[in-house]
Amino acid sequence: MISELFASISELTEKIDQIEKDIQQDTNKVIEEYKSISEKMNKNHSYFLSGIHFGLPGKSYLLTSKGIEVLGEEIIEISKFINDVINFANNPKRKIEILRDLVTHLHKSIETINDPSS
Repeated sequence: MISELFASISELTEKIDQIEKDIQQDTNKVIEEYKSISEKMNKNHSYFLSGIHFGLPGKSYLLTSKGIEVLGEEIIEISKFINDVINFANNPKRKIEILRDLVTHLHKSIETINDPSS
């Protein structure tokens, strides 16, 4: 019985390790997509990343042609920002939820950029 429990726990650990690897792979893809859309933005465009935060809440993050901007602060490199946001999550499920939110924002920002009336 005990050896079966150890085997089961070992299997769970392997699954979690694989999920973490998959999360990192998807995070890298999201970073590349954000960089790509940022490069396509003109200087007058920005996209508000509502609901995305790490550390203390209350800061507003904007995707711009320069990277991620926070009013009154320095521009944050996209890869650093996304990695920090993902690493702020305390478990794989939350990391996946954040990735989903980031992809939703990415989709909406692409729509905004492609809409000539914006």
